[in-house]
This record gives sequence, structure tokens and C-alpha cells, in this order.
Amino acid sequence: MSKNIEIKAIQVTFNVLDPEQRRAYEHAYSKTNSSGYIKRLIDRDMTGIAPTVATVQSSIPLEQVGNDFEFDVGGFV
Repeated sequence: MSKNIEIKAIQVTFNVLDPEQRRAYEHAYSKTNSSGYIKRLIDRDMTGIAPTVATVQSSIPLEQVGNDFEFDVGGFV
């Protein structure tokens, strides 16, 4: 008895010179089954199950933080 399967691949690329993308790449790559890990993330997104996110409260007032950072959304599109 044979199973019929059709496997397709989607390529995901990371700009490892961007610190955030490098962190994401290293995290996904560190998984024993990175393909399965990414598939579970997609499944959770499709079903609306949000992952739990830990937050840290800063003792620095928001007024002192400022807008000195750069963010390029193009790196994630």
C-alpha cells in the first residue's frame, strides 16, 4: 500500500546583517526540526492562537527613551 504525497517548498530568506533577522534565523535554525517549527508557527497564526510573550517593565521613564532608534520595515516584507 503506497501513499500519494506531493511536497512543495517555500523559501524563507534572512538578512543576517540585520540584528533582528539574524536572531530570528539563529532561533529557527537552532531547532532540531526547523521546518516543523515554522509549520507550527503558521498553524498557530491561522488558528489565532497567539504565543505567550513575556514582558519586562523598564524603570526608565518613556520621556527619557527618545526616538534615537532606526527601524526599517522593508527588511521584514
